[in-house]
Amino acid sequence: MDDEQLNRLALDAQQNPPGSQARQVALTQLINGLINSGRLIYPPGSGLSPDRYQDYRSEALQNLFYYICQSIDKYDSELAPVMRWANMLLERRFFKDVSYRRISHQKNIIVEPLEERLLSPAEWAVIFRDDQPCLSDLVRQCFEDDPDGVFQENCLIRHPQVNFQLLVLRRLDGYQWQEISEELSVQVSTLSTFYQTCLRNLSTYIESTIRDSNC
Repeated sequence: MDDEQLNRLALDAQQNPPGSQARQVALTQLINGLINSGRLIYPPGSGLSPDRYQDYRSEALQNLFYYICQSIDKYDSELAPVMRWANMLLERRFFKDVSYRRISHQKNIIVEPLEERLLSPAEWAVIFRDDQPCLSDLVRQCFEDDPDGVFQENCLIRHPQVNFQLLVLRRLDGYQWQEISEELSVQVSTLSTFYQTCLRNLSTYIESTIRDSNC
């Protein structure tokens, strides 16, 4: 589902009254479209184990989807496409909220309600300026440029045409593992294992490269 279709669903939801069946249908299709797009970002999670990171991200996504269903009227299509809006919320609010709340719980720190810390429309307008790229845009640029050739160098031994750069860009384009598997004639399990291994081994390098490119 492309940006135009997602935006149309968001606007359809806004145009129907809260609690109506039409609004619920549009929101359900919107959430499913976001999930199946393959373009929901993976926020930085330095220091988290892979299992804990997935746990945090899963909870952040649940909170994001709940917020979208409850607050779709706060979405402004003139500021950004709905996918970018969702990714900004995921990266800059909900993933950080989960991480902070888990740590705060361990240290017995009182956390203020999430609703009181959501960004105002004015703050979102600053974030969506052209000189403030979305993390997903920075990630794509990082892998497309591959300044040190690291992403292309990391490839499957038995399938040298399959490298980490190719897999990341396919995933960012929204391709599912089964589609990539059929395209490259390589089993899904092999591709997924290779992909996760590269992510773990290169996570520090990826974060530093993205950070340096955005200085």
